[in-house]
Amino acid sequence: MSRWLALLAVLVAACSQSSGAPVAHQVASPSAGQITTQSPSSLTTSPTQTAPATAIPDLSLTTVGFSCRLPIYKQDAKTVDSFISFPSGDVIVDPSGDNGKYYDRAFSRWLTVPRTAVSPDGAHYADVGVGQAGGLLVHVVDVATGRDHVFQESGVQFNGQPIVLDYSNDGIYLVSGFEHLLAGLWLVNPADGSMRQVSKDLYPVLSAGNGIIWTQTVNPADSNPVVTGTSIGTLPNEIDRVDLRSGRQTEWLYEPGKGLRVVGLGGRGLPLMAETGAWTADPNARLLLVAAPDAPTQIYKGVLAQEVGGGVTDAHGTWLSGQGGIYLYTGAGVLLKVSNHPGYPANGCF
Repeated sequence: MSRWLALLAVLVAACSQSSGAPVAHQVASPSAGQITTQSPSSLTTSPTQTAPATAIPDLSLTTVGFSCRLPIYKQDAKTVDSFISFPSGDVIVDPSGDNGKYYDRAFSRWLTVPRTAVSPDGAHYADVGVGQAGGLLVHVVDVATGRDHVFQESGVQFNGQPIVLDYSNDGIYLVSGFEHLLAGLWLVNPADGSMRQVSKDLYPVLSAGNGIIWTQTVNPADSNPVVTGTSIGTLPNEIDRVDLRSGRQTEWLYEPGKGLRVVGLGGRGLPLMAETGAWTADPNARLLLVAAPDAPTQIYKGVLAQEVGGGVTDAHGTWLSGQGGIYLYTGAGVLLKVSNHPGYPANGCF
């Protein structure tokens, strides 16, 4: 399943630094050997249409020269939690995982939410459900004790399913979607449950912390955008950097005739993006590092660029998930395949 298709319940997300502090990410279920390119955003429910599947040309396996363990999770019939040991590449399933999606190093345990929903210190995590009469239930759980603080919120402002974009020092950011990302950003105070709408117009896909978010949009100046022909709609062709504290919005990359997706953030907080010119598998798709506005640098060209995601950044580089295994974008600017075992990074490698 393509990175363009991300399950609504597990928004993307996020580039954690080596400390394991969550930011945001996008995820989708990998399956070896095929790609179905589907969604323009980081939010969707069960789609009714898929693009044709094609084989993905892959990179050769590289043995890294350092030692660490990378926590990953894989979603098939059930969620399986494992550790990949480097440089050997051995994979050991952790029976204590229990459907975990994030390995909380502060407490040495797996949590059932993605790292986007975990506080920077790892002490709490958030989840959102729907209560009676369409209201929202925001759960703030203490990792050490398991105590669940439930806050009831109004769901009037949400036109789709709410999801945690990021649990940051600012609070708990929520977004909304139904088959694709909808406009809007909300902030919940985890101490008292108070909620306010931060924006009605932004389409946030990733939080970088400190009030910085990355957003996507379809620039109407594009006369030939990538149209999917499905309920997913048109792929976003512009990624912006927004400083919520100053209100400044910067057009970071606009590519007419292309679809753009934020894969994660590199070691200096710079965005990694996937660029594609087609809804189906695109051999000319590119993985880009965009260090400054409208200044993309190509990292990799090929269909593989369409489906890598889930970027987690630590001292080794940025760990990426893929249908064929685990990949590492190094500080030297090279994309390596470091494991044949597919899954999603659940923290940095330690």
